[in-house]
Amino acid sequence: MKTILISRLIYRLILWSVVIYFFTTTAGQFFALLFAVLLFYFVARFILALVWRLFVGIVFVLIIILLIF
Repeated sequence: MKTILISRLIYRLILWSVVIYFFTTTAGQFFALLFAVLLFYFVARFILALVWRLFVGIVFVLIIILLIF
């Protein structure tokens, strides 16, 4: 059991070292830039969807209030 944990630790260390080396290369930096742009895009879409739902909800409540009075 301990051998499996040690081999997993070594595997993760090798994986992280490969990832760190990749991000230090030019292709890795372009990949990181692309990843940051995509992350910003999805966060912006998520916020826009939340704001849109909030706006539609407020308008719906206002229409109901206007219909009641």
